[in-house]
Parts: sequence; structure tokens; C-alpha cells
Amino acid sequence: MKKTLSRLTKKEFVEKAIEEYDEIGRESFLRKYGYGKAKSYYLVYRGKHYDSKAIVGAAYHYQCGKPLASNEFTGGKGSVFPKLKGLGFKVVTTAINDDTFALPEEVRGNFPEGATRQVLINAYERNHQARIACIEHHGSCCTICGFDFGKRYGENFEGLIHVHHIVPLSKLRKESIVDPKKDLIPVCPNCHAVIHYGGKTQSVQHVKEILNS
Repeated sequence: MKKTLSRLTKKEFVEKAIEEYDEIGRESFLRKYGYGKAKSYYLVYRGKHYDSKAIVGAAYHYQCGKPLASNEFTGGKGSVFPKLKGLGFKVVTTAINDDTFALPEEVRGNFPEGATRQVLINAYERNHQARIACIEHHGSCCTICGFDFGKRYGENFEGLIHVHHIVPLSKLRKESIVDPKKDLIPVCPNCHAVIHYGGKTQSVQHVKEILNS
């Protein structure tokens, strides 16, 4: 029978591939199934990244008895991306880490042009696993205005979004444990700037009221 992605129909087999990935590690998993590291399109699941094309190839093995080789299908927008989304998974086109998804806090004071500008970021907000889990749960559209980078700027920006603490960082105790589902929400840079405007922290509801007034 011809191998096609249409035969991969169950979420549970993708989860089995993810489980194997975690058990043997990324390098061993990619080597076993003959895949290279993802350059774009990462599956996010339970606060972690996975090479999406390799996961799909291995998931096919669990459902159909034989894996899909890397050269038997493409890993882009027309294949892996819709397949995983259709099975209920979140896919982003850039790995969520401290370099690509760092969240700048507003810096108080005036700085002349050319001066060194220090940006302070709370350790909780820099935790990329928390951001991954937030985006996986809530999606990557702005909670306040609904802006979606992927729809507006194209597939290369799918999943790009800032993540905001509902409870101000200054009110969190050092030992506090952040729940990405309850304590973090996705917001676009514009709404994030308004939330922190003037060194204060506006509530999400207040910013929504400003936007709709």
C-alpha cells in the first residue's frame, strides 16, 4: 500500500513517537529514523520542542507498521504542519527559546542614543519551557486584540507571540511556581507595551476596555 500522510489519523500514535523521542533522546531518535534536525516547524508538547517531521515519520511507523523516510514526504506547510494541527497539536516555525522569544520589560529612565541599554527580564518569564506550555495551551493569538503573526506575516512567523504574567512579577515571591495555563497569557508586542506603559502594570481587562473604547 502506498505510503501517504493521509494514513496517519490518530493522535495517540504521534504521542507514542514523542514518548520514544523522550526515552532515547533527540540524537538517537533522529539517527534511528534517518532525519536531520528541524530547521523550522517544531511540534510543541507539554513544554518541550520536537522535530516535527521526524515525529510524523515515526508516528506513521506506530500506526502503519513502517516509518516514513525523510525523502518520502516534505516537512513544510503543505504536509507536516496541517497534519499535526489537524490532530490537535501546536506547531511553531521558530524554536521558543531565550533568544527568539525573550520578553523585554520596560526600562525606566532616559538613555541617549548610542548608550548601552540594559533590559531586565524576570527569570520566570525567561523560562522558555513555561512559554512553550503557555502557547501550547492558549495558542499564539493575542489574548487582548486577537493578532496572529502567522496569519498577518506568513508561515515563517507561525507561533510568534509574547507571553505575559497575569500577576505582576513584582508581586511574585521568589519561591512561587508559575502555572503556564493560569498565570501566563499570550499577548502581542503592542498590547504588551500598553500593559507595561509608564512602568505600571495594567490589567488585561483594562487594556481590552481601552482598545474597545
